[in-house]
Amino acid sequence: MLDFTTTVGEASPEPGVHPALDGSDLLEVMFTSGTTARPKGVMLTHANFVFSGLFVNWQLAMGQDDRFYSSMVGTHVNLQLSALAPVITAGATMIFEKRYSATRAWAQVRRHRATLIQSMAMMVRTMMAQPVAPDERDHQVRLVHYFLPITDDEKAAFEHRFGVRLLNNYGSSESLVGVLTERPFGPTRWPSVGRVGLGYRVRVASDAGHPMPVGEVGEIQVRGIPGVSLMAGYWRDPARTDACFTDDGWMHTSDCGRMDADGWFYFVDRNVDVIKRAGETISSAEVEDALLHQPGVVDAAVVGVPDPIKDEAIEAFVVPALGVKLDVEQIRKRCAERLAYFKVPEAIHVSSELPRGNYGKIRKDLLRKELMTAKGRSL
Repeated sequence: MLDFTTTVGEASPEPGVHPALDGSDLLEVMFTSGTTARPKGVMLTHANFVFSGLFVNWQLAMGQDDRFYSSMVGTHVNLQLSALAPVITAGATMIFEKRYSATRAWAQVRRHRATLIQSMAMMVRTMMAQPVAPDERDHQVRLVHYFLPITDDEKAAFEHRFGVRLLNNYGSSESLVGVLTERPFGPTRWPSVGRVGLGYRVRVASDAGHPMPVGEVGEIQVRGIPGVSLMAGYWRDPARTDACFTDDGWMHTSDCGRMDADGWFYFVDRNVDVIKRAGETISSAEVEDALLHQPGVVDAAVVGVPDPIKDEAIEAFVVPALGVKLDVEQIRKRCAERLAYFKVPEAIHVSSELPRGNYGKIRKDLLRKELMTAKGRSL
C-alpha cells in the first residue's frame, strides 16, 4: 500500500511518460449498487466516457453556459456519466454538493445559479415536504433530470411549485446513460421514460427473445456498441458478460416495459420486482403507486414473498407522514378501489422508514428478509 499524500509529494509535476491511449482502453471498473444481487464490476472505457458526455450534451441540449448541480453519489454513473462527463465535453460548469439535504438543496441550487440539476423520487418528495419560500421560483433552472418513478400528482405539484420541468429517462450502469429519454423540447407522454436516444436501439422482448407487440409487456433490451455506447463487459467475469447478451447482440436489462405505437417506452418494473401471484403477473410499482395515493402515506414499498398456495403473496410497507396514524385496513379498502382484486396487498406493515442503499434505491431484499425472518422461514 502507498500513502497517497507522500506519493503525490514525491511525484514530479510533469508526467514522466505519455502513455499511448486508445478509446477501447479500460478507464474504470464501476460496481453496481447490489440492491438485488451481488455487485458486478462494470468495465468502462475512455470511449464510454466520451460517448456519455456527448450523448447527454444532446439529451439536455447542453452548452458551455450551463451550470450542472448534483448531490449524487460520486461512485455511480448518475454523477460520473450523466453529469461530470457531459460538463467536460460541453465545457460547462459542475457544481458538486457532497450530500443531499432537503432543507438546503433548493437554496444551494439558487445560490449557485444552476441551470441543470439531477434529482430522484426521494428528493422530489422530501423537497415538497419543506415550507414554501416566497422567492423559491426565482432561479435559473431549466431542467430537472433523472429517472423519476413518481405519480402524476407529484410531478404536477413539483413543477408547479418550483417552476421547472422534470425530464424523464431510463438507463443503467451497463448502458451508461438514459438510452430512453425525453427531450428538452417537443412532445412528451409522461409517465413515459421517452424514446430511443442517439446511438442506441431498444426493443421489448419476450422470454424467448421475440419482439413483443405494441402495448405488451416484456423485457427492455438494448442494442449498442460494447466499449462505446455500452459497457465493455463485467470485470473478470466473461461468463456473466456473455449471459448479459442474447446470441444476436441485444443486452438484457432485467427490466420490464412496454412500447406504444409511436415509439414511446414505459417502464413497468424490475423483473425481480414483478410478483407472480396465482397465475397473475403484478407490477410492484403499480401497487406502490396506489399506496402513495393514500392520505398520510409518504413512502411505500411492495414485495412478493413465497406462498405455498399462490406462489407469491403481496405484502407492503408504508411510511406515515409526521404525526399521522395509518389505518391499514382502510388503506387496503382504498387500494381495492384503484386496483384489480388480485393486486391488493394481503398485508400492510407500517414502518418509520424504508431501508435504502447508497444510491437511494429501496433495499427490497432486506424487506423480504425481514418478512421471511418474522415468518420463521428463509428465502
